[in-house]
Amino acid sequence: MTRIVFVVPSVLNRGSGEKRLEMDAGSLADAFDAAVRQMGEDFGHRILEPDGSPRSLINVYINGKNARFSGGMDATLTDGDEVYILPAVAGG
Repeated sequence: MTRIVFVVPSVLNRGSGEKRLEMDAGSLADAFDAAVRQMGEDFGHRILEPDGSPRSLINVYINGKNARFSGGMDATLTDGDEVYILPAVAGG
């Protein structure tokens, strides 16, 4: 497996500050599975749809690039990659 960092911002970590989860994951789907195992099922319900895809208002970035353009949940990860999730923000 590939060693990556999965970053959970404070807003998705119940205000407990940014959390950096180091894990082995070969794909983005593997990374989300590992993050849910580490953070708990409640976290999984907040960020994932029942089919395992990210909720529509959760943006996912791999090394600063939107994962939608890198293969989505099937995106292959390499050593040292950083996955960052961020809820969409709107308003005025």
